[in-house]
Amino acid sequence: MCDDAGVKEFISLLYNSDKTIRQNATKSLVECRQKSVLPLLNILDDPDWVVRYRAAEALGLIKDARAVNPLTRKLKDSKDHVRYMAAKGLGFFQDKELSFSLIPLLRDENEYVRRITAVSLGNMGGNIAYKYLIKSVETEQNTKTKEAMAEAIQKLKLKSTQI
Repeated sequence: MCDDAGVKEFISLLYNSDKTIRQNATKSLVECRQKSVLPLLNILDDPDWVVRYRAAEALGLIKDARAVNPLTRKLKDSKDHVRYMAAKGLGFFQDKELSFSLIPLLRDENEYVRRITAVSLGNMGGNIAYKYLIKSVETEQNTKTKEAMAEAIQKLKLKSTQI
């Protein structure tokens, strides 16, 4: 079902009011891989934040390079759910060059955005991510977010000893 008609149908299901249907459509789009990328990029600026969220989720899981810049732009989305999923998606790329775009989200107003940003930075690696996580963990007030930052720091320490 990953032909053009199938992808179009899955995209239309992202607009469904049923969360489970949207979730299953996202999984199907991820399974369609490259065929889904352009249609997903086309809806990444949809007025409906739920559609943007699901598009960002699928693009991150597909890990196609064409999604990097659009996902980076979504780090500034007005809706915290979309920023969360864009940060999570970029983390899947495991590219430390992308950490520069994520670092400002360590100060996001939403604790979940800060938390997933820490996880993504831990996946990406690099000295810059390490430096900013060290700074952020000192001032973070949310316990679970602080724990995620500490785990990311440990992960980065481990990565640096394996080089």
